[in-house]
Amino acid sequence: MAGAAAALYSPSSPVLQLTPSNFKSKVLNSNGVVLVEFFAPWCGHCQALTPTWERAATVLKGVATVAALDADEHKALAQEYGIQGFPTIKVFSPGKPPVDYQGARDVKPIAEFALKQMEKQTGGSSEKVETTASIELNSQNFDDLVLKSKDLWIVEFFAPWCGHCKKLAPEWKKASRNLKGKVKLGHVDCDADKSLMGRFNVQGFPTILPYEGARTASAIESFALEQLETNVAPPEVLELSGPDVMETKCAPAAICFVGFLPDILDSKAREEHVPQHSVVGCPEEVQEKPLQASSCFAMF
Repeated sequence: MAGAAAALYSPSSPVLQLTPSNFKSKVLNSNGVVLVEFFAPWCGHCQALTPTWERAATVLKGVATVAALDADEHKALAQEYGIQGFPTIKVFSPGKPPVDYQGARDVKPIAEFALKQMEKQTGGSSEKVETTASIELNSQNFDDLVLKSKDLWIVEFFAPWCGHCKKLAPEWKKASRNLKGKVKLGHVDCDADKSLMGRFNVQGFPTILPYEGARTASAIESFALEQLETNVAPPEVLELSGPDVMETKCAPAAICFVGFLPDILDSKAREEHVPQHSVVGCPEEVQEKPLQASSCFAMF
C-alpha cells in the first residue's frame, strides 16, 4: 500500500511512509513526537519539499519521527484530519491533538518546531520526561541541532557499557528536567556513532562538553545557569522617537538612561558631543563624560 508514497519517497528513504494500516501504531500510539506530511504525488510544492523533508528525517533521527502520508490515495484518512491542501504538515504528540506546522519549509525551523513540541510534552512528571528531556544526538543531527543553534547546549558523550555513565544517568536526567526551557542537554551514544568522538577529542566516558565539574545534577545545573547568565544577550538600545515611546519604555523602569546625540550620520559630532545634564551618583572625575561611567545615572 506504500507504493504511491514511493512516487516521492523510495523504500530506502529516511521518511516513514504511512498508510491507514500503520497510522495508528506509528503515529497515534507513538511514545514520541511524530511529524506527518500529508501530500499528493502530483503536487509541485510537495515535490519541492521532498528533499527537505528527507533531510529533516535524518536530522531528527532518534529525536522525533518524520513521516509522510499520500493523501491522494488515502483520502478518507486525510479527510479525517481536515486536509484541504498540499502539503499539510501536522505534529502529533502523545495524548494531545495534532498541531499544524505553518513555518518555513526548511530543515532548521522544522527541527526547532519539533523540539518545542517535545519541550511541551515533557511538562508532566511521567517516565516519558526522563527519557526525552535529554536530546539524542548523532553525526547526522549534531550540527543542525547544536552548532547552528542559538541555544546553550551541554552534551554528554557516553557508552552504554560504561559503569560511570550508568551512575551518571539519573543525575543527567534530573538536570535535563530541571533545566528544561533554559539550557538544552543532549547525549551521544559513542558506541553507535564513533565519528563525533574523534571530532571532539573524546577519550573517555562519560565526557561532558563543555563541563568538567562534579557529576551531580546540582553541579551540572549550577554550571549551566552560570553559562546562561554569562552569555545573555546585551540589553536592547531603543530610540526614543517621541513622548509616547518615552512614556512606554521609561515610565515602568526604576532608572532610565537616556543619551542625547546628533544624527547618526554625523559621526564626528557624536565623538565631540557631551550631553548637557546634571549628574547624580558619579565621582567628580567622571562627571565631565558621564556616559562612560558604569555606576552612576543622570538626571536630565
